[in-house]
Amino acid sequence: MNLRNALALILLAGLGLAVGLPTIQKARAEAAKNASKNNLRFLAGGFRSYVDTFGFFPGNGGPPMEAVTTPDIRTGFPDSEAFRWGYADPKRAGRLQTGCWAYSLLPYIDESEAFRKADYSRAVPAYYIGSRRVAKAQAVPKADPIYDKWTYFDADLGPWGRTDYAANDQVVRGGMGNTMKPDEIKDGLAETILLGEKAMDADAVKTGGWYWDEPIILGGSGGTGRKGGKLFRDAPKLLETLADGWGSPDAEGVWFLYCDGHARKLPYATPPKTVSAMISPAAGDVVDLE
Repeated sequence: MNLRNALALILLAGLGLAVGLPTIQKARAEAAKNASKNNLRFLAGGFRSYVDTFGFFPGNGGPPMEAVTTPDIRTGFPDSEAFRWGYADPKRAGRLQTGCWAYSLLPYIDESEAFRKADYSRAVPAYYIGSRRVAKAQAVPKADPIYDKWTYFDADLGPWGRTDYAANDQVVRGGMGNTMKPDEIKDGLAETILLGEKAMDADAVKTGGWYWDEPIILGGSGGTGRKGGKLFRDAPKLLETLADGWGSPDAEGVWFLYCDGHARKLPYATPPKTVSAMISPAAGDVVDLE
């Protein structure tokens, strides 16, 4: 091969790379954009299987009335006694489960071993928004570095698996035995939110603190169940404004899963009244997405 031919081949290879790179970058961006929607669609199958098994949606768990031998895990709230959370127990099925919905769903999303072992460190990939944080368990600090006077008592366990999605706590209810059947949703399954991306402070998510981000092994927390009407894009210094809200690192809006299994992105400009109407399962709420 002479020098002229070699140079021509190098030029053609360079042109091919220049043309191919934007295509690859576009494909990656599209995959990242749809990752959360795909997570929600996958989780929809888990919810469907759970409902087929028990006849009702999973609850969000909470501490039982009777004495238990599960680990004593607590959060110390400002100027208040430390609260003991419900802790997941594989021996408790259905409405008696003390862990949250994300623990109850494990056997129905190919995570049976994590359920059987009550694996608090399991970071389930489908529970994470990749553009927010990697699917990796996080240790919790003794004192929250962002939220003053919040303290955590984790029985020296950890690190802990989390979820970037919270359930609608008007459907996936907290408390022992407090579950809802699909036919009790009077507004229609297609108009009622089941699960959504939860709001997080961009600084706090890095610390491992439990402020509105409790692990999936625990039951009854705001880290796994919400009912607010406000939507936030991830940002530093959101602090208490995000409490009970929904949010995402996405530039356009927040992804939600509805009780009929479809996923929809709501723009950040969606009025809180509209979001609240889709949170409520009661009949008579008007939903206007125009």
